[in-house]
Amino acid sequence: MGRKRTIDRNVTMEAIEAVVREHGVAGLSIDAVSRAAGISKSSVVYDFETKDGLLAAFIRLRMDKNNAEINDAAAEYEGQPNALLRGMLDVCSKRPSEDDMACAMAITASVSNGNTCRELMGRMFADHIDRVDAEACDPVRARLAWLALHGVMSLEYLRFHDFPPDERQKILADIAAFLSSPSAPT
Repeated sequence: MGRKRTIDRNVTMEAIEAVVREHGVAGLSIDAVSRAAGISKSSVVYDFETKDGLLAAFIRLRMDKNNAEINDAAAEYEGQPNALLRGMLDVCSKRPSEDDMACAMAITASVSNGNTCRELMGRMFADHIDRVDAEACDPVRARLAWLALHGVMSLEYLRFHDFPPDERQKILADIAAFLSSPSAPT
């Protein structure tokens, strides 16, 4: 029997995140993570195998954190229409931190580099769209609200535009009002 593993995976995950924040995706490597975690390269290889494995773990970690925050907020609206979207609106009411924006930039760069990362993000978005449709009284209106929220988030997280606080709150209030208003006759 081999010796028992004593490496804490959370330490390694924190090291991956620290390396990406400090050096971007280009600086992410088995060596950089092992140094940041204070563990051997072989331990990192054992858990993640390759740089793509490190990227996938980083994206999963960020997606899991984001989804947990949204799901916690959505739980406040359980049983009501558009619970996920209302949770997203609550989460979006906070301006993203510098750390969030740095991680978003790193994730964007990694998605363009590999299919694994693109597939992870694609599954998350597909799951969200399915849930938006399932919870909506008006799926078309709900999808448009979902797209509008992702537009605001993309502009901010990717540092394309910084909405002034009052304008930002007005946009989010308008999305919420659009989501809640009755459908126009067709």
